[in-house]
Amino acid sequence: MGEEAGLGQWREALQKAGSPEQWTVHAPRRVLDEFFADPSLPAGVGASETLDLTVELRFHFAADLDEWVDGLLTGDDGARGRELAARLETAGYHLRMTRDLDEAKDYFHTRYAEAPDARYGLVASSRDKILQEWGIPNDYQSTKVMRLGPWYGDGEESHRSCRHLRECVTEFGAQGLELDGVLLAWGTDFVWEEGAGAEGASGAWSNARAKRHARSAHVRDAFRLRVNAYRVLLTRGRDGAVIFVPPLLELDATAARLQGHGVKVLG
Repeated sequence: MGEEAGLGQWREALQKAGSPEQWTVHAPRRVLDEFFADPSLPAGVGASETLDLTVELRFHFAADLDEWVDGLLTGDDGARGRELAARLETAGYHLRMTRDLDEAKDYFHTRYAEAPDARYGLVASSRDKILQEWGIPNDYQSTKVMRLGPWYGDGEESHRSCRHLRECVTEFGAQGLELDGVLLAWGTDFVWEEGAGAEGASGAWSNARAKRHARSAHVRDAFRLRVNAYRVLLTRGRDGAVIFVPPLLELDATAARLQGHGVKVLG
């Protein structure tokens, strides 16, 4: 719940609950004030700022990364993105991109060659159609049989380890979990189209090429799901991310947008 319509869905669920007075909502004060201050809701509330996702628990540049990702995915002009990317670089967080998958894999194998405990892995969207052509198994059958525990936890001696960059997790296997480094394979399910935005805008994101949902009647906003999926995938790395953009004409504008927001070309 919340992937499409946000926290308002939780409020709606409470309003429709048989006994809302039996529930207590724990959230940061700003969330409680915005979504759960309705006097018609008899549910109890408990404010806790440590539950705010902007609180930087694991790495000190989390807030800058969140803002950078938000700007990239919401269509701003890139100036703020370049500023934030430079700040992240100074802090030790590297954003890179390449059109060559082998180059991206070599980068991680070299960077973490002397760090056997480091975890880096391949991630991709579940709704993309073309990444399997590059040997990226983001399809349902491949990800369904994965064992996430060994993928995240095993060392290189295990064939299941994420460090081999063979198996892939999608937004569903990555949500709430982190790696030291992320190799994000960008798909055609979410592409930047120049000149496609509202009047005065330079372009807009499109999910027109994404796989259809099997139960599309239950999906309220497929575009919002793609935005949220890429938000998850872009924020899984502690040290940084390398974004592989397949060398396809329809992804040229996406590659240009990433560079326009401060992502450096690998090499």
